[in-house]
Amino acid sequence: MTATRTLHRALLVGASATAAFLLTTTGSAVAGDLEPLEVQPYTAVPIDDGTVMGLLTEGAQNYVVSDPAYFDEAIETARDLTGDSLLPDSISVGTSVEDGETQLVTGAWRLAEIPDAIIIVPEGADWGFAAQIVHLPGAPGWGTYYFDADTEGGHSGLPTAYTVVAYDADGEVFDEVEVTPFP
Repeated sequence: MTATRTLHRALLVGASATAAFLLTTTGSAVAGDLEPLEVQPYTAVPIDDGTVMGLLTEGAQNYVVSDPAYFDEAIETARDLTGDSLLPDSISVGTSVEDGETQLVTGAWRLAEIPDAIIIVPEGADWGFAAQIVHLPGAPGWGTYYFDADTEGGHSGLPTAYTVVAYDADGEVFDEVEVTPFP
């Protein structure tokens, strides 16, 4: 795949997936093996031993992130909620922080097609981590993503300042969200 953007970042992923992209100043990219995950509605998607994610058909970009023991209850509660209700070509970001380090990054995306990649870039770094993209069958124009910073590639967390960069199927950035530490 050849990207039309010029970006000088080496994007790295953890041991569970080989390099998602290696971008050079010439704008070429080498695709890796972190494929989007298609799931059925209301199905628990394991993130780690204590966290699952589920996508709903009710609402707009409606999903839950919960403890597996409370997943069914979280789904039932979320059925009555609106969801993220994102603007077209955008992403949302949620984070879980423990002891000053980000342990989990989650969010939703809204785009006509499944994104090519969603990358978590620590502040000041020229590299990043590929998030797992999740979507419902038929790719209804939205889905979610997650990055488990506590287990991905043996890392024990991510700084609390980072940027989430989302790329469309043509390799162009369609949204970028900076996350800064809470005061």
